[in-house]
Amino acid sequence: MKTASISYAKAHLSALLDRVRNGQTVIITDRGTPVARLEPVAHVDLDAHLRALVASGRAKAPKVPLTMERFDALPPPLKVRPGTSLLDALLADREEGW
Repeated sequence: MKTASISYAKAHLSALLDRVRNGQTVIITDRGTPVARLEPVAHVDLDAHLRALVASGRAKAPKVPLTMERFDALPPPLKVRPGTSLLDALLADREEGW
């Protein structure tokens, strides 16, 4: 495990990050006292994380996946004229429908 002072870390951050990318851990010290640890980020399985959120009830799965075609078909952002209430603009937009 590599240790580096704050001043060394500031001057050689790119080299230290290369070490971290290669799986090493670097301890940053302040006057010889460890204050931080640079280490590789563990791979996160986002699909498993999302499934766990849905299973716990903290998230809801979409009924239909959002494809680029569906994303492109979304209406443009609401434009509010200066001096117009945002609430009034939203209500008018709802009445027009999209």
